[in-house]
Amino acid sequence: MIEIGTVTAHHTDRGAISIDFAHLGTSAECVVLQSTTGDNNTLVLPSVGTQVVCWLESGKNIALGAVFSDSDPVPSGAKADGYYQQIGDMTFQICDNKASLKNASNDLKTLLNDILTAIQNLTVSTPMGPSGTPLPPTVQAVQKAIQDLNNLLQ
Repeated sequence: MIEIGTVTAHHTDRGAISIDFAHLGTSAECVVLQSTTGDNNTLVLPSVGTQVVCWLESGKNIALGAVFSDSDPVPSGAKADGYYQQIGDMTFQICDNKASLKNASNDLKTLLNDILTAIQNLTVSTPMGPSGTPLPPTVQAVQKAIQDLNNLLQ
C-alpha cells in the first residue's frame, strides 16, 4: 500500500528513516529510494519533519520520495530545468549551464573573483618602495580567468 508519513529519525548506516503514519496510528522504518549507488554513491535522506511517500508491503518498506507542501514549500531558488540541493545553509545549484555554491554568508564565485582581483592589483614591497601592478601578461591571464569564472559560475 502507498501511504504518506512524516520522517521522525535517520538511520544513515543503512540509508533508512523512521516514519510516523499518524493517520494509521503506527510507525515504520523505510529504506530510502536513491538515484544511484555503487560506484556512483549518493545518499539523500529526507529531513526530519518532512512528509514522504512510502510503499509499505510485508516489512519491505521503501520511502519513494519527499513531498513538498504548504508547510514545506519548494525552495524559491529552485528551477525546474536544473539541479538544486540545499543542506542546512549550504546551497548547490546547476542551471542555465552554470553552477553556484553558496552558504548564508559567502558564495564561491564572489570569493574567487576577490582572489583574482587581489592578484590583478598586487604590489610588492621592494627596497625602492612598492612595486607597480603586475605586467600586462599577468593582467591578461587574470582577466581571462575572470571571464572563464563568469562563464562557469552564477
